Amino acid sequence: MGLSDAGRLRLRLQAVEYAAAGVNLYRFAAPDGSALPAFEPGAHIDVALGEGLLRQYSLLWPQPSPSEYQIAVQLAEGGKGGSRRLHYESVVGEHYEVSAPRNHFALQPGAAPSVLLAGGIGITPLLAMYRQLKAQGRPVALYYWAARAEHWLFPAELAGQADVRLFATREGAAVPRLAELLPTLPAEAQLYCCGPQAMVDAFDQLSAGRPPGRLHRERFSASLEALQPGGGFRARLARSGISLEVAPEQTLLQACEAAGVDVAYSCEEGVCGACEVKVLGGCVEHRDSVLSPAQRAANSHMMICCSRGLGDDLVLDL
Repeated sequence: MGLSDAGRLRLRLQAVEYAAAGVNLYRFAAPDGSALPAFEPGAHIDVALGEGLLRQYSLLWPQPSPSEYQIAVQLAEGGKGGSRRLHYESVVGEHYEVSAPRNHFALQPGAAPSVLLAGGIGITPLLAMYRQLKAQGRPVALYYWAARAEHWLFPAELAGQADVRLFATREGAAVPRLAELLPTLPAEAQLYCCGPQAMVDAFDQLSAGRPPGRLHRERFSASLEALQPGGGFRARLARSGISLEVAPEQTLLQACEAAGVDVAYSCEEGVCGACEVKVLGGCVEHRDSVLSPAQRAANSHMMICCSRGLGDDLVLDL
């Protein structure tokens, strides 16, 4: 697992700052002070943290400066080691390989109200959205759940805002659940959800009756389905003129690499969106955590690191 060469940046860790209980802010900059690629709220970067440790982090918006990126990282003691590497071992001045920003969780245009549903560290992309919507004068409501008040990020900015509701789920007060909240939201609202997997799963189930084009969510981790083997299939690469036989224990990405086809990729778990490819024909078994239900139904793009073809008629723009 590692960053592909496309859009790779080498950045220096400029500063580490306490943000909330268990959460630090990390600020990265170009060593020569040059401007970094701009981005919109909802974007994320991949950060290489050592052998086999590649993690995705949402970018806080606006950028601290044109030459800096800022991320919030929650310590996960029981995780795979990425957050521990940053919390316990990072040193200001150290250099990191970082991807250019990607955005599969962008704000939608239009005058419809936006409702932002954040759980824990999932506030990071939604705070960026909240800031932009407020700056544009667009209608917005932010609901933010954390275990305790000490875990809220940027409480001084959010507390007291008429369009923000902050909830501490372990502090005794009655806290509304998604099942209670979602039916009260306007039918025309654009809904955005980011948080723990159980929260996003509940969001998908509870909002199933709403128009898919108004539902947007981002996940932190790969689904169990993404990591399982599947049936073998054949894929044709239209621009390369190559036909690939993809074995049950093999991913389409691995088959492309074995055939010498240069493809972009990063997480290899269907989370980051780096390996997205246009589908020209055939059906896809979508296993990623990036595409919305509406995007999956359109069958026009797929993540080749985990999703698979159904049958032998898959044609890709590669």
